[in-house]
This record gives sequence, structure tokens and C-alpha cells, in this order.
Amino acid sequence: MTAAEGSQGWEANFKLSWDILENSITDTNGIRSNVRTDEHGNQFLIGFTLFIPPAPAEQALIIAIEKANRVADWLSNIHNLPVEAYLLNITEIKPQGLSRTGIAQISASANLHRSVDLNFAGIERLLANNDVKALRQLAHYRAGLRYSSDPINQFREFYLVLEDYYGKNDANLKKYKYVRHALNHPELDLPSFAKQLLSDIGVNYIDPSSIEAKKLVEDKLLSLKQDAFKIITGILGTI
Repeated sequence: MTAAEGSQGWEANFKLSWDILENSITDTNGIRSNVRTDEHGNQFLIGFTLFIPPAPAEQALIIAIEKANRVADWLSNIHNLPVEAYLLNITEIKPQGLSRTGIAQISASANLHRSVDLNFAGIERLLANNDVKALRQLAHYRAGLRYSSDPINQFREFYLVLEDYYGKNDANLKKYKYVRHALNHPELDLPSFAKQLLSDIGVNYIDPSSIEAKKLVEDKLLSLKQDAFKIITGILGTI
């Protein structure tokens, strides 16, 4: 299927999982913010519109969702918040005003975050980037933020950010590797990892209900998240 005759492209509208308080918001080419202003003049980013070049409907939808995920990755890093972008509709732009629209489900909630001067110009290079590893790391980091109430899965996602960056056998992973292995394998098959756990919490396995094991995971997770954040910040700074 080809793009419809006379099509000037598509507008894809997305709703964010949070209304994000910002100091200011600046739009850029290809993306327009959707802003709510309260009675005190505070600005909240509640969504955005992406402009997609002329394409068949199915392809335009795929492009829009992929780009929206990159916007969500970018916003997640800036605010240290698990941001999700939900498609509201995608509309074909035609001179005569005819359009085709698709609808997706949305959900919403609330959370605390740090407000910034948000400039969407900072995402232009990310939207055009084809570095598969960097995009994968951004997605893992956002997934880690999303698992805020699930420390085990959060640990796994942040660890994957480091593993992609350093390589599986790098020394920088040593302080986390035995915990991550124990979370993935209830019965450890590596004596060195079992020995380390025995030294840390008195047993050679991780029981999520154990106070000692929970504290170990939380302590390591705090440091792991900080390391992952530094890597992601560096990636966004060089894209």
C-alpha cells in the first residue's frame, strides 16, 4: 500500500503517563508539546504531537510509536521518571481536510519529579539516531524506572545498561554481578558468587522475604541506578 494521493504526512498525538511540571517548554521541528497551565500559571507537559512524513497508514503508525518511545526515553532520563507515551490518534494531513484516524487506549497516574526548562530541540538527534545499542540502553533504563515497586526487575534492567556499556566480563560489573546472578538463579552454580553472598548475608542465596537480602539488593540497586544514570546521561550528551 502506498501513501494516499495528496497526503502531506501524518500528525500523531500522544498522552503522557504523568502530567510533568516544567519551568518552560520549547518546541522544535517535528514535535509539538501539549501543555496544560493551572490557575497559578504553572506549565505541565501532558503530551506531544509528532509529525510523520507521507507514508502508508501502517508504516506511519509504526514510525510514530517508535519515535514516541524515544521521546519517552528522553523524558524519563531528564526527569528520572518512568514516562510512558500512549497513542491517542494519528491523523493524515490532506489539503482538502479529509483524514483517517486510529485510536489507542490511554492510562494516567501521578508522580513526583524535578521540573526543568524543557527544550525539545535536544531530542532531534535522538529521533534520527540509528545506534541500536544506545537505543536499547535507553529503553532498559526507562524500564528500570518503570519497575520502581519491583526491585528485582529494576536491578535486572539497570544491570543491562551497564552490561551493554562495559561488556559482560568487565571489572566494573563485579560488585553487582553476583547479586544479579543470584536474582536470576535461586540455586547458585558459581562457588565464588555463593561465597560472596555467604559473606554478605549469611546464606548463599537471595530470599526476597529476608531483611538482610532485601537490604543487600536495595543498597546495590541504589549504586547500580546511579551508575546506569551516568551512562545514560553520557549517551544523550554525545548523540
